[in-house]
Amino acid sequence: MRRKRFKTMKIRKNYNYTLIILFLIVIPLVAIFLGSRITERIVMPALYSDLPLEEDVLEEIINSDDLNNESSDKEEALNQESEVNNSVLEEQATSDLLPLSVFMIQIASVSDTANIESFVEELNEKKLPHLIYKIDNAYKVYILGLTNRMFVETQLPYAREYYPDAYISEIHLPAKKISYDKSKEETSESIIKDLNSLIEIMDKQAKEWYNFINKRSELDTYKELLIQQQTLVGQLLEKVKDENIPEGLPKSENVEKMIHHQESNIKHSLELLEDEENIYRLHSLFLDNLFRMLETIK
Repeated sequence: MRRKRFKTMKIRKNYNYTLIILFLIVIPLVAIFLGSRITERIVMPALYSDLPLEEDVLEEIINSDDLNNESSDKEEALNQESEVNNSVLEEQATSDLLPLSVFMIQIASVSDTANIESFVEELNEKKLPHLIYKIDNAYKVYILGLTNRMFVETQLPYAREYYPDAYISEIHLPAKKISYDKSKEETSESIIKDLNSLIEIMDKQAKEWYNFINKRSELDTYKELLIQQQTLVGQLLEKVKDENIPEGLPKSENVEKMIHHQESNIKHSLELLEDEENIYRLHSLFLDNLFRMLETIK
């Protein structure tokens, strides 16, 4: 009986230990574990609801920001450049310089200056107008030059009677815009206007030569044009002496040099008009003026 009672007490004691372990250790541990899982699944997503960005998406956004910044910088730079350009344009003015074309009958191209002297003697004997012009390390020999190809073509058969290999050579200077400071607009416009007037006068002189060669008129109008040219180069000389010449044109000293040659040629031409035997020299002086103009404004 005692043994049975002792056994019952032992069972109860073990049961009590089990309950103690269950309530004091196991249940709290289970509760802690369950609580952490609940917290992880419910609370954490609420705090960090945005999903992390993948690497390529993040890089795209970063690059996009960089591009936006770069685009903004470029736009700002372009705006600044545009403002500068507009400012420069506001301070600049432009005028058009007329084109100039010359058509010549070329009879030779020589490299030895000794041959040139013999050519000049021969041309003078034949009373043929002539001009020798150095281009590309060779001396070109011309016997007639005008500003219209048709005018020159009519004389090519005549030239070939003396020089069978004669042909028409051409030089063209296109029209161009000349820029200058607005502060010098009045003087610059005046200089360019005078240069254009010189080109127009020479074109008219070429037409008078065509009419004279084809016996359509005398050189009376040509004389009037020479006097106009003389007045024009005189006033142009005063302008280029006192003021800087506009950008896009040669230096003042080069224009002055051309003017001095033209003044001398015009004076000599007015004298030769009274000497019918030397009319061919008159055309040679016209050619010289024409080519010096080309050299100056090219």
